[in-house]
Parts: sequence; structure tokens; C-alpha cells
Amino acid sequence: MSRLDFLRSPWITIAVVAVGGLTLGLGIGRMLERPDVLAVVYGVLGVVLLWWGISDYRKARPGTPESERDGSHTIE
Repeated sequence: MSRLDFLRSPWITIAVVAVGGLTLGLGIGRMLERPDVLAVVYGVLGVVLLWWGISDYRKARPGTPESERDGSHTIE
């Protein structure tokens, strides 16, 4: 058991998607109110977190080409 096994939990994916959505919403809201660099950083960070959470969810689903639950890697 490695130290990073907690990253395979489905709860971490839910948490990342929730935080990513809130961060993206905060970035878009700040951008509409008063555009600045921090708003862009929040927006980009939100998109990156959402992308990571969604791609991690696909890897967790058995039967998809990206599935790595059993430790194998698919080379296409």
C-alpha cells in the first residue's frame, strides 16, 4: 500500500470536482464584477481541477479504455 492510495478514493474525486466548480464560479464571478489577474487565476485553477476530477472519474469506471483500477495501463 503506497502513501498515495487515498487519491484513488471516489470521495477525493467528488471533493475535487466540488472545489473546482466553486473556484471556477468564483473566478467567473470576479471576472464579471471587476476583471483582474486573480480572477483569471481562479478561473484557470477551477478548470484544471474540474478536468482532473472528470478524467479521474473516467479512470475509476471499469470497462473504459482509461480504466486503471486493476493497475494495468492501456496502450492504444
